[in-house]
Parts: sequence; C-alpha cells; structure tokens
Amino acid sequence: MKLLILFVLSTVLGFAPACKKTDTPAPAAGSAATGSAVTEADHIVVLAKHRPAKPTDPVTVRFERFKVVKASFDAANLEGGTATIELDLASLKSGDTDRDDDLKSPAYIDIGQFATATIEIANVKKKQDKTFTADATVKLRGATKTYPVTFDVIAQTADAIQIKGEHTFSRLDFAVGADPATEPQTKVDTELTIQMVVTLKKS
Repeated sequence: MKLLILFVLSTVLGFAPACKKTDTPAPAAGSAATGSAVTEADHIVVLAKHRPAKPTDPVTVRFERFKVVKASFDAANLEGGTATIELDLASLKSGDTDRDDDLKSPAYIDIGQFATATIEIANVKKKQDKTFTADATVKLRGATKTYPVTFDVIAQTADAIQIKGEHTFSRLDFAVGADPATEPQTKVDTELTIQMVVTLKKS
C-alpha cells in the first residue's frame, strides 16, 4: 500500500521514538500470496524523526506481531473490498530497549491501557492497473481517525492478495507524546510514516 495501509493503517498509528538512547510473528519471506512473484516478507513499520533531525534518522519501529482479523474481497475485482488489521502494540521493537520501554509507557502509547491498534480498510477503488485507493480508519489510544490512502497489489492468488503501501500522519492525531506547540523542548517530530506489506486472505 502507498499507504496505508494505514493505515492505517498506517494507518495507524502514533508510534514516535523517544529520544533516549497478530498473535504470531510477522510471516517470514516467501510466506505471502503466491501465484505471482513475491519480493518482500510481510511487515509493518513506522518511521520517525527527531527534532531537530539527527544523522541516524529515521528511527524504524517494527511491529513483530500483527494479524489480519478479517478480509472480504474479490481478487479479480478489489473494488468494494474490506479488511481489518490488528497490531499488537507491545510487540514493537526499535533496536533500543530503553527507547522501546519509553514508547510503551503512558507518555507515549501506554500499552497498559491500549494493547492493540486496528486498521479498517474500506471504500476500495481502482486507480490504475495494480494501484488502488481506499479509506483507512485507524483506532489507537481511544481515538479514531480516517485517512485516504493508496496501496499497490504486489502478489495475488484466487483467494489472497499481498498489498504494499505507506502513509504519513501526525502522532498528535492519537495524542501520542507531547505537542511541540505547547512543549518546545519536545525532541520527537510529530510526523510519522507507516510502511507495510501485508497478505490479505479472504475470510
């Protein structure tokens, strides 16, 4: 998805890095839909930057567990299809355990209260060839936000498709972290980009 999906989701989701130093893991390479060439393993990551930007930016936050809760579509005609993706927020990994703990804390995501985020895809329309637009409704930290997104179909079979996309959104949409407008000392940029490759199988 050039999302999205995203949304959802990429939607999804306000997961900026702190500035301190599915129920199952994401599928391994080759586990996506077959029938056309598979070039990437399923994954969902969020890219974030510091304020001001650092040479090591962006920080990559990977969600190691996510799942497709449901998907309804016609692989031959995706228009009108729907899907719901659920992320296990406690499974996030950024390559720094201290930063991971900060991200999971009440100051950011607060996984004690908000264990999951969901991305609901609807209103799918064909844009060109294998590129589609959709509405991605992201539910995170008690907030709901709908984004217009774009995604590409990169592999498909009779009952499954693999989609790829990305979408940029503000972590403030979900009250994640401080607002630089009121707390200028904030060292985390408000802009986040979600990138995903996800296999959707009809259910």
